[in-house]
Amino acid sequence: MNVTYLRKEGQGCMAEKDMATKKLEDYADVFCDILNILLFHKKYLKPECIRNGPTESIYKADAKEWNEQRRDTLKELLNGQRFHIASIGLENQSKIEKAMPIRIMNYDSASYHEQLNQKVPLKELRPVITVVLNFSDHRWCKERSLHEILNIPEELKPFVADYKIIVFDVAFLDDATIEAFTSDFKSVAKFFKQRRIKDDEFVWDPDEIIHVQEVLDLLSLFSNDDRYRKIGPKLVMKQKKGRRITMCDVAQKLEDKGITKGKAQGRIRMLADFLSNGGSEADAKRMLKVTDEEIAQAKGILCEK
Repeated sequence: MNVTYLRKEGQGCMAEKDMATKKLEDYADVFCDILNILLFHKKYLKPECIRNGPTESIYKADAKEWNEQRRDTLKELLNGQRFHIASIGLENQSKIEKAMPIRIMNYDSASYHEQLNQKVPLKELRPVITVVLNFSDHRWCKERSLHEILNIPEELKPFVADYKIIVFDVAFLDDATIEAFTSDFKSVAKFFKQRRIKDDEFVWDPDEIIHVQEVLDLLSLFSNDDRYRKIGPKLVMKQKKGRRITMCDVAQKLEDKGITKGKAQGRIRMLADFLSNGGSEADAKRMLKVTDEEIAQAKGILCEK
């Protein structure tokens, strides 16, 4: 069977960011926390009352080719008797996509179609809700409904069915909303808001981080700062030994790495000065105990001058 994969935002970095956010949101505590605060405004979803739903759906666009759609995250909501009563999905965007209403409409339609394929009676079809999380530094002001992206003549507008999407701008959440989160998403939301307003006085969250590596992988990709990812394993090791890890620990590790990096950069600048003043590479190795790699970096600095 030939399957065509419908990619969301292209390849490379976009796909990595999608994967990082999906890995964190896939945890039941984080998933429930996001929706309880942003959508329901109360503690409605409980981790023990959700389970993973199908994120892939395959449909036939023509007689020959099958196509596959992939959601980011989909959970099935269960009632007290553990019966599936609804499906709720999260879609993550690192940039605003104008065709999003059509994409969400396709996702939701595929979920309903899947139920019909399973011979679920019409009166027992389960509702599907999809929430979009916008992680960009811009508000999602337009393209929130099908009508907003179609060029519809006024005479036809009353007869064209609309499809609206639910979008939350993570970087624009107010402080009260961010403080209401009880999962690792509080630190994530705080990070995106601080990044947007470019606040140098970043206030690190003292609350405990549960999913340490997943949070740091996400911050690393969106900040283009690999230090977050690199400090993850050591902090995870401390956590496994019973240590309580917070963003304050992350800040200290980042500062330590910054100091180390600063010392290394100072050493390279000193070596560049030594070579520019007539010192030989052999003397640099003997007197300064430098490596070939450091000499190459110093030469790079001299070439830029």
